Amino acid sequence: MSKAHRGAPPPRHVVVICHQYPPWSLGGLAEYAERFLHRTRREHPDVRLTLHTMNCPGGLPSREQADGLTIRRPRMPRWLTSRIVSPRNHLAPAGRAAFALALLHFNLATLFALLRVRRRGLVVAVHDWQSAPAGIAAALLRLPVIYHVHNTEATMTPEPDMTDPFGLIKFNQRLLSRLATRVVVPTPEMKQLVGAHGWQTHRVSVIPHGCESLAPTDRTGPDGTTQAARAAARKELLAGSGLGPDARILVFAGRLSPVKGIHTLLRALPEIARRHPRVHLFVLGVGLAGTDQGAAVDRLVAELGLQRRTHLYHRYLPQEELHQHYLAADVGVFPSLYEPFGLVSVEAMSLGTPVVLGPGFSGLIAMDGTEQAALRTATDSPRELADAVCRLLDDPAGAELLAARGREHARQNFPWSAAVNATLSLYADVRAPGGSG
Repeated sequence: MSKAHRGAPPPRHVVVICHQYPPWSLGGLAEYAERFLHRTRREHPDVRLTLHTMNCPGGLPSREQADGLTIRRPRMPRWLTSRIVSPRNHLAPAGRAAFALALLHFNLATLFALLRVRRRGLVVAVHDWQSAPAGIAAALLRLPVIYHVHNTEATMTPEPDMTDPFGLIKFNQRLLSRLATRVVVPTPEMKQLVGAHGWQTHRVSVIPHGCESLAPTDRTGPDGTTQAARAAARKELLAGSGLGPDARILVFAGRLSPVKGIHTLLRALPEIARRHPRVHLFVLGVGLAGTDQGAAVDRLVAELGLQRRTHLYHRYLPQEELHQHYLAADVGVFPSLYEPFGLVSVEAMSLGTPVVLGPGFSGLIAMDGTEQAALRTATDSPRELADAVCRLLDDPAGAELLAARGREHARQNFPWSAAVNATLSLYADVRAPGGSG
């Protein structure tokens, strides 16, 4: 536990505002919220937790208790919910309008709920721009607000998947960054990025996300069982895919978006295959709903003639199944051009998979002090990516050494307990000094 957390009582009540939460999950934000809240509840049962989230995919209870966590989901009209969850509507004009209306409804309902819970020891934790209006209102009501920034892609990257034509996202982000008591980002690079866009960096704290390690050694003890688990996972994947025992396996997990580097990886694959003819790539993920990103990846695979060595799932996998793919992989490849943190890569590292990262990753992930914990490319070049992957495929002993460093780095520097304690330490410093008790 951090020194600050030992020195100050934790907040009595943390109200979390996060528009995504399982069963509604469009990416890493919902995954982060679920893991953070469950770990906090387990390690700090004295802290009252209330989550405000959207009622998607619809028909969920407006209030429920789950493992000591109070979940509030304001009801929405069914016609609005159906338009939000329909993939074909997500980026269409009507779909965007429906999503904006749903966000407005959610933020207003959350604000009204906050008006009834102004108590001593309260902290309001707002996650990402979708919940910023409620956070802005809470700050204007003089509640202590912590703004957790998980992604600035829409306003701070050259070619975002989601644009901000009217500047509303940027306006809400900047206003909340000024009104919030503190701002939290997951890496030093993101702190530099928001500073370059005019945010007050002296009010920005860096707290890395945690890593959910489900490695076999955590369950069965001796390190030798890791190799047995990797062999079992590899055998099962090869058999299910009809591949021979000499196949070399690459695994990519993430959104099928150019910003995640999937197109770069596919363009690098012919060179990798020239040098390692038995290589096969497993692509675990989907395109952004409402776009043709998935179809564009299919077209590129066909154009490059990679159908026989590329395994496209077009779906996100349950966590345990995803981890089995990491265990089976010779190399995990995450070539993002922009990556706020990269939970998938850190979890692959924690399982002992040698990893190649793209130029968008933080040095916090790639380096353990002065030692490499993962290979990281400097550019978005397919040739550079192919060289990095082949460097590991060419040298199994070197790959094993990198994997061991990466595994230790992930487990020692990104445990969920550290993320939870650092966050609660910050909350303890800014908790509401007044109120009704």
